[in-house]
Amino acid sequence: MQKFKVYILLFSLTVMGGLAYIIIKINKQPRIAYVKSNELVYGYAGMKEAQHKQTAFETQLKTQIDSMRMSLQNDIKIFNTIFTSLSKEEQVNQKEQLIQRENTFRNFTEASEKQLKESDEKLTSGVLNQINAYIEDYGNKNGYDIVLGTTTSGNILFAKNYLDITDEVLNDINKNYNPAAIHETH
Repeated sequence: MQKFKVYILLFSLTVMGGLAYIIIKINKQPRIAYVKSNELVYGYAGMKEAQHKQTAFETQLKTQIDSMRMSLQNDIKIFNTIFTSLSKEEQVNQKEQLIQRENTFRNFTEASEKQLKESDEKLTSGVLNQINAYIEDYGNKNGYDIVLGTTTSGNILFAKNYLDITDEVLNDINKNYNPAAIHETH
C-alpha cells in the first residue's frame, strides 16, 4: 500500500510537471522588437557604398551624354552657319547625318536611363537582401520571435522605446559589414 501511494505521488508529480511545462510553454510571451527601417537601410555602410557607386555611374553616364549633346549642338550650329554655301546635295547629306546623330543621341540617352534604373534596382536589392538576412540571423541569435520594421506608411503606430533595437542592429551590421558583398554592376 505504501508503494502504491509513492507511485501515485510520483505519477501525480510527473503529470503536474508536464502540465506546468505545457502551461509555461503556452503562456510564454513572444520576444518582439522592431527596427526603424529607413534609419537601418540608410545608416547601413553597404547602402552608403551602393549609393556612392550609383552616383559615380550616373556621373559617368551624364558626362558622356553632355559630351555627345555639346558635340551635336556644335555641329548643328556649324551646319546652320555654312548651310547656304553648301550644294543642295551636301545640304541633304549633312542634314541626314545630323538627324542620324540626333537619333543616336536620343537612343543613347534612353539606354543610359534604363541602365541607371537597372543598376539602382540591382544595388538596392542586393543591400536589402543583406539587411534582411542579417536581421533574421540577428533575431535568431538574440532570441527574438518577431522583429518588425517601421515604415513611413505607419505599420507600427505605437511601441515602447525599449522594443526599438535599431541602433544596436545598425551598429552590429556596420561592424560586420563586408564591402566585397556589394557586387560591381558596371
